[in-house]
Amino acid sequence: MEEKWSRMMLNRASFPRAMRRSREPMLMEIRADWCGSCHIMAPVLEKLAAEYHGKIKFDRVDIETKEQIAREFGVTELPILLFFRKGQLMDHLIGIAPRAAIIEKLEVLLQP
Repeated sequence: MEEKWSRMMLNRASFPRAMRRSREPMLMEIRADWCGSCHIMAPVLEKLAAEYHGKIKFDRVDIETKEQIAREFGVTELPILLFFRKGQLMDHLIGIAPRAAIIEKLEVLLQP
């Protein structure tokens, strides 16, 4: 299966610049390997990444390796899904989210 997730190497310094330069809308999942809810969401997000490939960029941030980014967004629960358009945070979902709720927010990102 072709990889549909971007592999942005983000850190505290590069994150704002990467977001400003992003032309595609983006869903960023902030997660951790030890998070059970993150593992429950993984298949849903994998399918959505394939369905929206070329339209919306999907990225993952592991709080174990990028905890500064998690702090920037005040993450207290996992997973958290952040929805960006033109570098601006538009919306978010926390915890296990229904597929329909994620799709609704993705479709808003695609609106002009």
